[in-house]
Amino acid sequence: MFIFLEFGSCWAQEEEKEKKWWIRGYVKDLINVNIANDSTTFDNLIHNRLNFKWFPTDQINVKVELRNRFFWGETVKSVPNYGDLVDANNDYFDLSAMAGENSVLGHTMIDRAFVEWYENDWEIRVGRQRINWGINVVWNPNDLFNAYSFFDFDYEERPGSDAISIKKYTGVASSLELASNLADEFDEMVIAGKWGWNKWNYDFQVLAGKARKDLTIGFGWAGSIKDAGFKGEITYFTPYEGAGNEALLATIAIDYSFESSLYINGSLLVNSAASITPNFQESINLVASDRITAKELSPFRYATFLQTSYSFHPLINGGVATIYYPSKRDALFINPSVTFSLKQDLDLDLISQIYFDKFFEEYESQARLIFLRLKWSF
Repeated sequence: MFIFLEFGSCWAQEEEKEKKWWIRGYVKDLINVNIANDSTTFDNLIHNRLNFKWFPTDQINVKVELRNRFFWGETVKSVPNYGDLVDANNDYFDLSAMAGENSVLGHTMIDRAFVEWYENDWEIRVGRQRINWGINVVWNPNDLFNAYSFFDFDYEERPGSDAISIKKYTGVASSLELASNLADEFDEMVIAGKWGWNKWNYDFQVLAGKARKDLTIGFGWAGSIKDAGFKGEITYFTPYEGAGNEALLATIAIDYSFESSLYINGSLLVNSAASITPNFQESINLVASDRITAKELSPFRYATFLQTSYSFHPLINGGVATIYYPSKRDALFINPSVTFSLKQDLDLDLISQIYFDKFFEEYESQARLIFLRLKWSF
């Protein structure tokens, strides 16, 4: 069942504190052009999101969010079992439905469905939720539950987990949190705890637990050096039954905003378990994957990230992000974008993704994608 609704503004005139529920969302149309060496393919995606929130009491919130997507084009037609790729972000409970044939596919999924309970310093959340322990922009080794791919730019909300989380606030800027997801097997479960606190104008966190087949411990921070932001995450994974590889993932980032509106963000990732020069298929899987884990953020041992953005006009913003993987192949990802604010709640984005790599001794672009996206929020 696919639901597309437009809601009036009858409730918008009410005071926020008097609302017992609200509905928000958006509709997007994404046109995708894939330019290969010997062919060009065209695809289209209409994406509708509905966010429901209900406040039955002062201590209880109920939240349900679903995304409805219609795909059509040459990729849907030519890729076998394309629906399995679309349904990759489902979790323990099957909260999705899919229908379609030939070159058209419809898919709907509830990716948030949880109940929150608040009482004094306690917070308990049960259901499909996003447990976000990451700090950095592009790579998050601390994000044990819901690590995401930077390349999947059209999913701003990120995947959720069917889980329970319990948080105890121990101070104005400190808290303890325990969380566990649901899974068919123990090796698929993530059970971990996090302690966060503030010191010297820095936010710190330490975490420990079990992440699928590994025992893990991590540390993260966010603060500033003078006027520049300074963030980092470190996580160590070791198999608890001897099978598999140990891994230490560490990322560090510095960002700075100039008075002119120019913004710069630079980051470095090191993955001790990855290869300095992975095979070509691993590289392509990195770009194509919709769901990854905190232990699999990159198949390359080293990765660097540089992002800049600038406001050319109050209604026009542009920027470019690059990821360079130092290796014999000199793999490079380039992601330019520009956003036009057409009117309130209506934006037009022009986005490109280009991936360069050395394959068969030739250094060339292995993927050239152009996206045109129109988004209306309500």
